[in-house]
Amino acid sequence: MQNAVLEHYPDVDVEYQFANRELSMKFTEDSFAWLQCKILELSKLSATSEDIDYLRSTCSYLSSEYLSYLSQLRFNPIEEVLCGFDKNTCSLSLQIKGKWCKVILYEVPLLALVSESFYRFVNKDWNHDGQRQKIKAKSMALVSAECKFAEFGTRRRRDFTTQDIVMSALLEVSSEFPGYLSGTSNVYMARKYGIPPVGTVAHEWIMGVAALEGTYKNANRLAMQKWLVTFNGDLGIALTDTFGTGAFLANFDYSLASAYDGVRHDSGDPIKFIEAVNNHYKSLGVDPSTKVIVFSDGLNPELAIIIKKSCGRYAMNCSFGIGTNFTNDFNCASDQSQKSKAVNIVIKLFKCNGKPCIKLSDSPTKHSGDPAEVKRALTMLCNKGLSSNR
Repeated sequence: MQNAVLEHYPDVDVEYQFANRELSMKFTEDSFAWLQCKILELSKLSATSEDIDYLRSTCSYLSSEYLSYLSQLRFNPIEEVLCGFDKNTCSLSLQIKGKWCKVILYEVPLLALVSESFYRFVNKDWNHDGQRQKIKAKSMALVSAECKFAEFGTRRRRDFTTQDIVMSALLEVSSEFPGYLSGTSNVYMARKYGIPPVGTVAHEWIMGVAALEGTYKNANRLAMQKWLVTFNGDLGIALTDTFGTGAFLANFDYSLASAYDGVRHDSGDPIKFIEAVNNHYKSLGVDPSTKVIVFSDGLNPELAIIIKKSCGRYAMNCSFGIGTNFTNDFNCASDQSQKSKAVNIVIKLFKCNGKPCIKLSDSPTKHSGDPAEVKRALTMLCNKGLSSNR
């Protein structure tokens, strides 16, 4: 996605904001102090020549101009990241500011660090015991149901060690039952374990395009067209719920539906979504069986298996991106009958060149952005018959 931003919007200034969707989860001064130190250490990161060579050989869709840019990129968290702690509410605040093509990379490491700070200093009633066995059992359940899946768990992992255990366990099952684990969204883990780095476009691409081009009605179309210009059909999974599936499908015409390999579901009822997408492809004269739906909304193996059966009834292909359930599914060490709650944290694009950026999910609790702008966009889309989600 950084490649697309660099090509189409290299001079755009942006602002991101952090949100903790689980307000009962409080932080401490110790966790904040550790987090501050780790954020400052991001300034030491840089891509090595070996890293760039790996990307060039593995991700052929990345342009040489982009890889050259990435090789020179350095974080400057002192100027780009504002981190605060409210002692009265024990809550964190995070704000990221800078050029979109540069600061876009902060989201994933910052969220991973926030999560680790919580489980290192606040909720310490857990350990890694049994995690490997748990992941192997989950992987076997998916394999037995012939579900293709990828690991998407970096942002909300409990810590690095947890994700490494997850990947090692998944690879052990995959070596015995190949063809089901499609990859991981963590490029480091992909390289370490010799599997493909995978992923799809994120909401912020469509959110940013909408703000900069001044349209919610046609934002999905413009974003998809620009994406095709950059990647020429690679990374061909379209994200459907930035402004609601209704608004997306209104933009997803025959040309785009033919050019893209499939779509991603990330909010709302997945079973109803399957039917809607199937009907839409058919209405365009596109064979749904030649396309794929990638599901990524709060999945666990049990839900993935149910969804796969529903896709089967429509002869539609599907795959699953599983994140938190792989990398942050723990029981309390003191009482194994009790779940150790997972964080629910996000960092969302808030402004582009001073213009508000919003997201109108198919699940209203996942709307994000300035409330007044969210209300305005919902009203506009509803009036145009493109959304019923108020």
